[in-house]
Amino acid sequence: MQIRPATEIDAEAIREVAEASLAASYSHVVDAESRDRAVEAWYGTDTLAERLADDESVFLVAVEGGDLVGVVQGAVIDGPDRVGRIDWLHVDPNRRGKGIGSELLGQLETRLQEQDVDAVEGRVLAANTAGGDFYESHSFSEVGERPIEIGGRTFTERRYRKRDDREASTLATVESDAAQLYLATDERERGSNGPFYPAYTDTDRTERYGYVCGSCNSTEVGMDPMGRLECNDCGNARKPTRWDAAYL
Repeated sequence: MQIRPATEIDAEAIREVAEASLAASYSHVVDAESRDRAVEAWYGTDTLAERLADDESVFLVAVEGGDLVGVVQGAVIDGPDRVGRIDWLHVDPNRRGKGIGSELLGQLETRLQEQDVDAVEGRVLAANTAGGDFYESHSFSEVGERPIEIGGRTFTERRYRKRDDREASTLATVESDAAQLYLATDERERGSNGPFYPAYTDTDRTERYGYVCGSCNSTEVGMDPMGRLECNDCGNARKPTRWDAAYL
């Protein structure tokens, strides 16, 4: 088996593997339309070209016997700590159980660590118990969960993280006109010019204030009805992440 960087000529095969993988893992909870939208948003021609050209992204495929059998994507998100986020890891359902996912994950981790990340993080819907077990079997620890909306339904997404020996605080503080805010740096979302940080008014993260723009530190961050974030001061815009693409 060969693990190599993805290219634009892989687009059709990548989409086929992603569609089959999502159906195998989520058809019991996520409708086909939402899955199709996620695949198109992440692996459409224009989006694929953009991700392949992103210097802070890693996009690898596994090829066996001339067939593309797996794909993994990750990206670096800067902040108080530098995180390598795993966006998707797909393996052809007919080839699962043969170590392809483990090899893709290992290669992705290596490349992200070469970009000096402090931790590697993956997310998986709680309904996909095999996905959570996969991360835990590779020394990731569950560090939190959050509700997300997919196709008008609310799901629980679990977050798994593997750190190196360096530690960083997961809460930062910032003053606003309304109150002192606590930024969840470990929940940040990638933006076009910098990350967006979920902001809370308490250290227990029970009272959500909104978002703070990591590019200009503004609290003037708007969200449209489809969940897209944009800073009203500097124009920083959140890029779609994982299942967000299913309803953007």
